[in-house]
Amino acid sequence: MTTINPNSVGNKNFKQVESDTWTSMYLPAICAAILMGGVLFLAISCSKKSDKVAKISPPSQPAVSSPAPDAPVAALPEKTKKAAKKHRPANATYVNSEYGVSFSFPRRYNLQSGDKLVPSTTSFLKPGSLAVATVTMPGNSYPDTDFTSAQLNLSLNSDMTADECTQFAPSSKDAGEVKPTALKLGENQYSVFEQINGEDNKKSDLKFFHLFKNNACYEFAAALETTEKPEDMGQVDRGKIFQQLEKILSTAKIKDLQASEVENADKTPSAASPIADSKNSETKPTVAETNAANLKAGETAEKAQVVTPEQK
Repeated sequence: MTTINPNSVGNKNFKQVESDTWTSMYLPAICAAILMGGVLFLAISCSKKSDKVAKISPPSQPAVSSPAPDAPVAALPEKTKKAAKKHRPANATYVNSEYGVSFSFPRRYNLQSGDKLVPSTTSFLKPGSLAVATVTMPGNSYPDTDFTSAQLNLSLNSDMTADECTQFAPSSKDAGEVKPTALKLGENQYSVFEQINGEDNKKSDLKFFHLFKNNACYEFAAALETTEKPEDMGQVDRGKIFQQLEKILSTAKIKDLQASEVENADKTPSAASPIADSKNSETKPTVAETNAANLKAGETAEKAQVVTPEQK
């Protein structure tokens, strides 16, 4: 018969409990330590490999290209500057230094002076007038109308007084009393008279402007001629035409020649001369002086010129 020792059974149970307790207490820590050691080992090995790779293949730096020498640039030919077109001024200026008169007129109008002048109608009380210049409007200015021609004539009469210059000769013997009116155009004050001459198929409208200066009577005559045309042709606006002619007249300037002569006389020293007898003081001009005066009158047209204002 077998006997059981209770003490031996107790010792075995205690050892088994003790071993179970140690395992439950230290086994997780040991596993965690082993796991952390493995992770640390892997981290160290990876860092060493990366260091080796970094040492073997250093980072490549971008290649710096050396600047190429500048190639010589061919000089471009300068563009030739186009010459600015000079536009001709729309107006021209007529200047007559002999009579001190000047005026501006459209360049497309026709100017005649000197020997080229055609005798025109005047309204001076006395004969002896001198034609100076004529400005004629182009014949195609008013197509499809009864317009024929329009012009502004400049004449001068030195045998008239200031009072006579304000008067006008009647157009015919049957004409009534002429009553002029006063009109200021530009810087001049004019005595004005208008007359209309009519025929079967042709009419003329004349407007005279008188001004006394330099001991002479200046006359500007604005003339309009119309011709009867078929019924489909319209009538030209006479007021518009005279307005254009009077616009030229408004630019007229008449220089005071007497003041210029006095200034020249004051500047010129006069030589001493014996006092002449009052009875013998009036002398007739010699033949040479007469010829010189005629030559001077013939050269009047040469002293007239057309001045074109410079383009601004």
